[in-house]
Amino acid sequence: MNDRRQPKQLRSRQTVEIILQAVIRVLKREGVDAVTTNRIAEVAGVSIGSVYQYFPDKRAIYLALHERHAEEMGLLVERVVMEHASESLEHFFTALVDALIDAHSSDPELFSLLDAEVPHRSAGAHAFELRLRNALRLVLRAHVEGHALEKVLFVVGHLLDALTHGAALARPAHLSAKSAREAAVHAVMTYLRSEFSAPRSSARR
Repeated sequence: MNDRRQPKQLRSRQTVEIILQAVIRVLKREGVDAVTTNRIAEVAGVSIGSVYQYFPDKRAIYLALHERHAEEMGLLVERVVMEHASESLEHFFTALVDALIDAHSSDPELFSLLDAEVPHRSAGAHAFELRLRNALRLVLRAHVEGHALEKVLFVVGHLLDALTHGAALARPAHLSAKSAREAAVHAVMTYLRSEFSAPRSSARR
């Protein structure tokens, strides 16, 4: 449970954002070992008391960063659905895989840290899982329904999460980024074709 104080006033929200941005700056410039509450306060230009006013410890800061990331990823998925849902399933999932990998590749140090420090079943992770599943439901319900649809959403959602994170943050040196993206799409489409006939024309208009 997140027990940090929730900022309500504009100035408080601005202070929280300054603190979160300071974490990212310290991480990028000095590495994970330099991310301490004292260093965060120094880079943010606030007192250590201001940091503790909103974040009782570093874990609370990481959770806040993860919640913000989960919100951004949820909006990204919904945008991809709006822009590509009328295309073939393969084109749709190619666009979605590319968007998710690009988003995580933009700041690998931060996302690797969050993956390591934030519990897998955090509130942010759960919220994103629900948003991803609901977005995918809009695309896939034309092909499967009922309990079968829920199974497909479960499998595809976890495939996307694992493969896009892996491609962005844990890709082996001998595997090109292009090959990793193609492999992720291939895995999703192979599963879908094993469950139902995935047409190559339109997904859902």
